[in-house]
Amino acid sequence: MLAPPEPAALDAVKAWLAAEPDDDPEADLGALRTHYAVLRNPGVPAGEFRSCLALMDVRALDICERFRIRLLDASLPLPRALRVPAEALIDALLDLASGLERLVEEGRGRWARALHADIVPLARRALRLAAEAHLLASMIGAAAPAGFWLRVLALLGSSASVDADDEHHREVRGEAARIFALAVLQPESLTGRELLWVREFLELAQVAAEISHEAPEGDGAAFWLDPTRDAPPVATVRRAPPAVPELVHFSARGLALHAAARMEWLEERIAQAEVVGLERDAELLEPDTSGLPAGLPPVEALNLLRRMTQRWAEAPQREQPRLDKAYSVQVCAGLRAIWEMFRHGEERARIAQWAVRNESPGGYAIMSVSGVQGMLSAGMVLALRADAGKPWSICVVRWIRTESAEQVELGLQVVGTGGSSASVGFRGADTVKTMAPALILQPLEGVRTKPAIVVKTGSYSSRRFVLVDDADHLYVAQGRVISLDMQTANIEMFQYEIDPYPT
Repeated sequence: MLAPPEPAALDAVKAWLAAEPDDDPEADLGALRTHYAVLRNPGVPAGEFRSCLALMDVRALDICERFRIRLLDASLPLPRALRVPAEALIDALLDLASGLERLVEEGRGRWARALHADIVPLARRALRLAAEAHLLASMIGAAAPAGFWLRVLALLGSSASVDADDEHHREVRGEAARIFALAVLQPESLTGRELLWVREFLELAQVAAEISHEAPEGDGAAFWLDPTRDAPPVATVRRAPPAVPELVHFSARGLALHAAARMEWLEERIAQAEVVGLERDAELLEPDTSGLPAGLPPVEALNLLRRMTQRWAEAPQREQPRLDKAYSVQVCAGLRAIWEMFRHGEERARIAQWAVRNESPGGYAIMSVSGVQGMLSAGMVLALRADAGKPWSICVVRWIRTESAEQVELGLQVVGTGGSSASVGFRGADTVKTMAPALILQPLEGVRTKPAIVVKTGSYSSRRFVLVDDADHLYVAQGRVISLDMQTANIEMFQYEIDPYPT
């Protein structure tokens, strides 16, 4: 049995909690972990443990808010100097959640209903800390920590005996629903900035949590969680729920409707701003009037809302079988890098060796085998081929998983075979805007019938554009956008045709 901590050690904990936070969140994190190691000692009086834990809870969330800024635009894999403190912060959040769970378990043994109701706020706080840990893990490209989903389901179940109309009970379900909602969006397919925007969207959205032990009927947005398995929500359309007691069902239908309504509102505002000649980024996303978080330009927010609506409305189903494979491939990552390779040749191109893990007719899963050079992020474009002499497949990164700086796995969607470099400039009211690097892709059988252009996000601003290709000889034409097929945080892809009657 551990000896109780020295009074001086407990006094140091209280003094730290009473002091101003350190300007450096990493230093504050180190102090938090040191002081919690003292506080978690079973010899600490119950009242002091509870009161100090409440203050540590607040301090940990403050550290999260300051540390997350470093991850907003970080590319994957994270450098060790950033990944190590991020993992330490995740561990600290879950340690504090365990402390709150300890109080919940102590409360379970008491018979009074009032005391049962008293443990529900503790469960909500523990879920809030778990949600922050899940968000941070997603931002660094890691899976949820071991035991995470069992913890969430246990905390959700701790409020089962409380009146369903109780405010704290609703807050517990709300915290759990936000964790489930982020998980079913496939967080590995989102950038750090997008992940934080989604989290803030979920906090702003006044949508009732749709969590039940009863399976919803005819709901393509239904998911289930098995309380005996440490696994994230599973889409009902992809796998039928097992016949186990206390199975938890979650529906994102209400969130999909809310996101769709916000998407329509933002589309109208962007169109109005363009008509009167205002900048699209100017004050369109004021949270007080839009009901949307700040942090993304309106066009990027609109694209993200579209993806959120689609994934919450109907869980994606795998349309093509994946086959396990094991062979090496060459990879050139990034729109600019591919553009320069197509334009200037492969002699100075940044080409790396990766290994294919599995493939389907529409994509690949690949893993780094020689370390990662350059920056990676979900939604970027890369070129892939089996070996020199083979045509390049142009792909979009659909998701990134990284358990360490040396091991990175990418999920790729093929959007073209071969390609060429060009420059495009979209037409404004009277002039052509700045010319931007672009990749020209030929029609892809079974996917699109027209050629397509890939440009960086934010380039597409009107239906007409100027196309310049001077790789071999000068070619200038006016193009017309037929359809905008893809928007990610990094690229836009649209089908086009050459305008026979340029203006």
